[in-house]
Parts: sequence; C-alpha cells; structure tokens
Amino acid sequence: MHPLNLFRGLAPGWRLVAVVMSVTTVLWAWATWSERASLLPSPVHSLSLLLANWAIALLSVILLATTRSRSVERLFGGLDRAVRLHRFLAPTAIVITVVHTLMYLPASYAEGRGAAPLLIPFWSDRPAEALTALVFWLLLGWTAIAYSKRFRYELWLLLHGLLGPIFLATSAHALLHGPTIHAFEPLRFWMWLLVLVGFMSWAYRVLLYPFIAPRFLYEVGEVNLPGGNTVELKLKPRARRMMYEPGTFAFIRRPIHAGGKAIREFHPFSISSSPTERFLRFSIRMVGDFTRSLQTLKPGDQLEVFGPFGGFTPHRYGEYRRLVCIGAGIGITPFLSMMRFETASDDFRRIWLWYVARDADGAPYDAELRDTVARADSWVDYALWLTGERGRLTAEKVMQAVAPFDDVAVMLCGTPGFVSSMVQQFRTLGIPKERLIYEDLHFH
Repeated sequence: MHPLNLFRGLAPGWRLVAVVMSVTTVLWAWATWSERASLLPSPVHSLSLLLANWAIALLSVILLATTRSRSVERLFGGLDRAVRLHRFLAPTAIVITVVHTLMYLPASYAEGRGAAPLLIPFWSDRPAEALTALVFWLLLGWTAIAYSKRFRYELWLLLHGLLGPIFLATSAHALLHGPTIHAFEPLRFWMWLLVLVGFMSWAYRVLLYPFIAPRFLYEVGEVNLPGGNTVELKLKPRARRMMYEPGTFAFIRRPIHAGGKAIREFHPFSISSSPTERFLRFSIRMVGDFTRSLQTLKPGDQLEVFGPFGGFTPHRYGEYRRLVCIGAGIGITPFLSMMRFETASDDFRRIWLWYVARDADGAPYDAELRDTVARADSWVDYALWLTGERGRLTAEKVMQAVAPFDDVAVMLCGTPGFVSSMVQQFRTLGIPKERLIYEDLHFH
C-alpha cells in the first residue's frame, strides 16, 4: 500500500501522532548527523536521546487529547476517540521512558558506579542523573495511580491532574540536558513547541476549564427512575439551549457536599434526548456516589452542562446507508437519542437496532424504543435481546439478519468487555475496522 494511502486510512488522532513522531524523528536524525552533534559518545547514547524526545512528543499529544475543547477534539475525531488514544499512548510513553533510563545502565556499570545513581533519586551528584531518577519514579508512580481501579472517579481525576507537573519535569530533563537539542536549533524549537502545547493543554483542562470553558445553564425539570438501576434527568434551559448531534455526550457539573465542604465535579454522560427536543435528557446508570446522588435532585435545581463532545453519531458517517446499532445495558443511551431524532428527520437509512440486557427489568427503555421506532420515518428493525433467555448475542447472529453486509457499518456501545468482544467478532466476519464505530463506556 502506498504510504500516502496508509496515512489517509488512519483515524484522525493517529494521523496526528504519525505527524508528530515523524517530525520529531527526522529532526533528531538531522541533529545527530550534523557536525554540531558529532560529540555524542555512542550510538546507544544517541538512541536513548531519541527515546527521550519520543516520550515528550507522546506526552504532549496525550495532554492535548484530553483538553476537553470542541476545537481540539476535531483533531482526534471526537473526545471519546481522543480518550481511547490517550489510554493507549500513556503506557507506550512510560515504556519508552523506562527503556531510555535503562539504556544508561551499562555505561554506569562500566564506570564502576552501578545502578544507584540512575535509579535512586538524588543519589548522584550529577544534576542530569538525579533528575532522571526522580522523573523515572514519578512516571511509574503516576502510571500505577492512573491505571488503578481502586480509586473513586473523583480521586482518580484529581490524581490524574498530576501528569502536568510530571510532564514539565520530564521535559526539563530533556531540554536542559539533551546535547542534540542544545546543538540543533530546529530540534530545540520543535521540542519547546511540543512542551508548550502539552503544558497549555494541561493548564486549560486542570486550572482554567472550570472558569472559562463554554457552558450552558439548565435546571431540573424531572427526575425519573425508569428501572434497571437508572436515573433519568430531564433538564430545561435557563437561557440558550446546547445544540448537539444525536449520540454525543456532555459533562454535568453540580455542587455536592462531602464532610461539609462543597465539591464541584465534572462527570460525562451520554445524551438520550433528540436535538429537536427543547429539553435535554440524560439516562444514567447509578454506580457511584455522584450518580446515586442525582436521584435527590429537585425540580428547579440548577446544573451546568459543558459540551457537546464525541464522534459517536451517525451524522459523521453519512456514507453508510445501512447501520447495525447494538446497545448493551445503559449503552442503549446514545441510540435513544438517535432513534428519537429519526422521528423528526428524513434520513431514510436502513437501520437494525439491538437492545441487549440480562432480563426485562434491565431494559427500562424497551417500550420507549418500540414506540419511537414505530413513529420513525425510516426503515428500522428493532429487537430486544435478553441474554438470560437467549444467551449471548454474537456478531454471527446479528449478521444473519443483515446479510448481505458488504456495505454495512456497525455502531456499538456497552461495557469495555462487551464492545471488545463484539469488535473482534465482526472483524473475524470480515467487517473492515473503519466500519466499526464504538463507545465502550470507559471514558477515563
């Protein structure tokens, strides 16, 4: 395949990664081969410097990916995709940093100093090594925190904000002690630019977002408990409405009290109303303190809504006129929005929709979907699939109803395990990856 066609076939976020990493590598090679960088002690040292530059480049993209800016999310094809990319790139950046540090161990042992100067913070009297050891453990500690499932979402989010200072420490080490960066102006400019982008992205999200981010003021109209451990909020705009596409999500902020202290939190939820409706509806599974507290809201209570975000919407995939939509559990939420919109549009797509739940009690929106599909001015086949009665839904069973499927796109929403399994099954059946569109309800 031609490299240009391969590049075009990448998802938007991966295109950005490819450009950033390519520019970084080319400038490093140019700097290494220039006469001004000819004093590098060994090829191993030179390669370790490339890894340091790669780590900074990846961390910069990671911070940019989670900026929560509607302008920035377009670079990644939606904030949901940006966060998935972030979850993949973060361990990669950590592994690169670890390898970068370990590559210095043979030289340290050859000098008779052992591993302590590189691995124990402030053991060495050389500033570069002391900073290397500190950054090494900071990154490992942050990784353990970021990927731990023991923390509540609120604490996890707070600790995740530490990535900005760690990124600055990592960058300071590379920018102040990297000989190729010092010797070659184009590389130095590029690396400082990446650091600036990464730091400004972190500062916007962690420090400035609560104060300057665009928001919409809503008040609670209704709080319903439809079943299935779900709380449903119907919000009325206090001023201008938020315009959105069906299938997208938004952040909700409300003050809650813990120990007498007010805490203002941001939580992302899929929108289950139609853009044509004046009220804004969220259908939320109650799994933590914040989501359970939503059922105590009263009509008239005020909420701030930030968004919309995400690319999980059929509007972004207009070239596919036949859609298979599968929502598992609360993963049906974005499809509620899509189906409600179908009643007011002339899209005329061919749609198959499966609502997957363990039992009837776990499918509180079955009746709504049947009514909505009946009113939709589209050709929609809807089915409720109860796994307790019929077993697991498989891609093969789905495609038996859809065949031929050479022009079908598949939209999936559910738990990470469900989505990952279904994606693999559809790929095995020959569905190209670009026609598999999914959201795995694992935003952070």
